[in-house]
Amino acid sequence: MEKNADHLVTTVNDVASESDTVTFTNTKFGSIAVEKTSVLRFPDGVPGFEHFKEYGLVSVDEEAPFLRLLSIDEPSLGFVILNPATIWPDYDPQISGDELKSLNVENSADLEMYCVVTLSSSPQEVTANLKGPIVINANKMIGRQLILSDERYSTKHFLLNDNVQTVKS
Repeated sequence: MEKNADHLVTTVNDVASESDTVTFTNTKFGSIAVEKTSVLRFPDGVPGFEHFKEYGLVSVDEEAPFLRLLSIDEPSLGFVILNPATIWPDYDPQISGDELKSLNVENSADLEMYCVVTLSSSPQEVTANLKGPIVINANKMIGRQLILSDERYSTKHFLLNDNVQTVKS
């Protein structure tokens, strides 16, 4: 699995020709233009938001290593995501062949994985959902949020002091 997804992401300050971009509005960032190659399609939507299928993958320099997954169709819908290997190098969820097939994966090198981060005003309370990773076929720009049955992971892993705290959910 590739650990660096720079080729998937549009930085907020990137400039591209209009024909190579998709422009949409986001409540926090206003008008955003992302490269067409940074648009992810979730054929089933994201759990809880099944009606919204297309998202721009956006990098904000001041927020690295976090990325923004912003709905193209709903201005108020967006997620903060993180490559879990950044914090947990041993993160290795079991993904079934059927799940890989649903992403049209032909080569495991095309897979990229992220987790949704829940922010808090207190950095010690910021958590990541390792139980529901977002898996992306980077070659075809198809994504899916999986719900793992793997008991090693929960929906709330603290980013700070991870070895001390994990909230079970």
